[in-house]
Amino acid sequence: MVGKLGIILVILILVFTFYLVISIGAGKFSKGETKPETKKYLRSVNILLIIVALVGIVLSLFL
Repeated sequence: MVGKLGIILVILILVFTFYLVISIGAGKFSKGETKPETKKYLRSVNILLIIVALVGIVLSLFL
């Protein structure tokens, strides 16, 4: 079985992967200027992913 460290590592890898996919989809890494709406959206997504990562880490520590 995977231990607590493995679970935390998988959670962080998934959150980072979601961040990359959403950022690429929103055009964060494109050469052009990003719109203010896009910046606000990405900031909200970052906050959501941080919350998901923290909840996942806390829950994995109680297993």
